[in-house]
Amino acid sequence: MIRFSKKGLLAAAAAFCLGFASAPSIGADAYPSKPIKLVVGFPPGGPTDIVGRVIGQLLSKELGQPVIVENNGGAGGLIGASNVAKAKPDGYTLLVSVESSNTRALALNPSVPYDQEKSFTYIRKVAKQRNLVVVNPKLPVSSISELIAYLKAHPGEVNFGGTYGATSHIGGTLFDTANGTKMTFINYSGGAQPITDTIAGVVQVGFFTEATVAQHIKAGTLRALAVATSERSPAFPDIPTVEQGGAKPLDISPWFGIAGPAKLPPEVVAKIGAALDKGADNKEFLTQLDTLGAIPVHGSTSQTYSHDVGQEITFWNKWAKEVGGTLTR
Repeated sequence: MIRFSKKGLLAAAAAFCLGFASAPSIGADAYPSKPIKLVVGFPPGGPTDIVGRVIGQLLSKELGQPVIVENNGGAGGLIGASNVAKAKPDGYTLLVSVESSNTRALALNPSVPYDQEKSFTYIRKVAKQRNLVVVNPKLPVSSISELIAYLKAHPGEVNFGGTYGATSHIGGTLFDTANGTKMTFINYSGGAQPITDTIAGVVQVGFFTEATVAQHIKAGTLRALAVATSERSPAFPDIPTVEQGGAKPLDISPWFGIAGPAKLPPEVVAKIGAALDKGADNKEFLTQLDTLGAIPVHGSTSQTYSHDVGQEITFWNKWAKEVGGTLTR
C-alpha cells in the first residue's frame, strides 16, 4: 500500500491549485479555433455586402480562420442585426454594423427586436464611403441646381430608390428637407436592384455609394451630379460636392463597423480589435477600400465606437421626430 503523509498531500494540493491559477485562459488563447460567421444584413451586391467581404478577408488573414459572410437581408438590416443580437457571445458570430440597423433603427421603425446600444458589443468602426447623387441620363438635368429646379417644377413626380433606413433613403429625405423639394421614395430590400432600376428608368434619382455606381457612371448608364460629402472624390475629381453644385450642404458618408452580441469576452474583443487595427497598415486592405470609394476610420476603439453609436441614436431619434411623416416606406 502506498502511503502519503498529510503534509505531502497538502503540498501536492497547493501545487495543483497554483498550476490552475497561473495557467493562461484556454478560451482566450484558443480563439478563434473555428470559422467565424460574419453577418451582413442586406442582400448580395450592395455596399454593405461589398465592404463587409473586404473586412472579412482582413479578419481571416489576421485571425487565421475562415470568415464566412452570410447575407441575412431584409427590413433595412434589422433581420441580420437581430440574429446576431440573439447569437451566443463567443466571437463566432459577428455583424457588419451600419447606421440603418444600429443607430437609426428605432427612429425609423415603431418596433425593433433589440436594443441598439445594449444588445451589441461594438468592436471597431472600420471604414466609411462616399455617396454620389446620380440620375437616369434621360432625366433632363445635368447639375444639382438643375435637379432642384426640375423637382420644384414637378413635385412628387420624380422617384428615388433605395433601402429604407439606409443612406440611399436618408440621403434623398435629407436632400428634400434641405432644399424644399419633394421626391417619391421607392423602397427596396437592398442589394443592387435600386441601381438597376435607376439605370432602367423605373426610378430617376439615386443616392448611392461610389463603389456601386462608379462603373455605371463611366459607362454612361448613370449621370453623376454631385458627391454627397464635404469633399470631392479622388476617383471623380470633376464632380462637385452637393454644396458646390448649388444645393444645401449634404454629407451622408455611410460607415461600416464590426460588432458582436452583448457580453463578448474582453479578450475576444481585444483579439478582433487588434486584427482590425492592422488594416490601417495593410496595403492590400487599403487598396481594396480605395477601389470601393472608401477610407479607413483611424483611432476607433470599442469604447469610442460605443460612444459614437449612443450619440447617433440620440441624433436620429430627434431628427425623425422633427421630419415626422416624410419618412415613408
